[in-house]
Amino acid sequence: MVEYSTNVSDPHERREEQQWGRILAAGNPVAGMILVFTQKFCTAVHEFGPAFDAGLIDNSTLSFYRNRLSMRLKKVLDIIHANSVEGDLPTELLESLLEKVNIAQSTAELGAMVEPVHIAGHAVCDALEKW
Repeated sequence: MVEYSTNVSDPHERREEQQWGRILAAGNPVAGMILVFTQKFCTAVHEFGPAFDAGLIDNSTLSFYRNRLSMRLKKVLDIIHANSVEGDLPTELLESLLEKVNIAQSTAELGAMVEPVHIAGHAVCDALEKW
C-alpha cells in the first residue's frame, strides 16, 4: 500500500486526512461511499456555519438550507440502510442529527450544528476504520 501524504500542518486535520486515506485504502466500497457522503454532509455544514456567522445567511433561506442539509444526511443513512450496516455505525447519532436539521426553526439552529456534526463525522470515521 502506498502511504498517503499531506502537507496540512494542523495535527487534527492531518490525522483526519490520514484516517480517510486508511479507510479508502482498505478497499471496502461500502465504507468508502459512507465516508464520501459523510464528508459531503460535513463539508456543507462546515461551510454553512462560517457563512452564517459572517451574517451572509438569514432566516429567509432556512427552508433551502434545511432541505439541502437534510438531503445530504439522508444519503448517508440511505447507504447505511441499503447495505444493512446500521449496527456497525453510529446510526442513532446520525438520525438524531437529521431530526435536528428537519425541525430547525432558524438558520441560527443550523449554524449551531457545526460542532455536533464534526463529532458525528469522527464517530462515523472511527467506526468505519474498525471494519
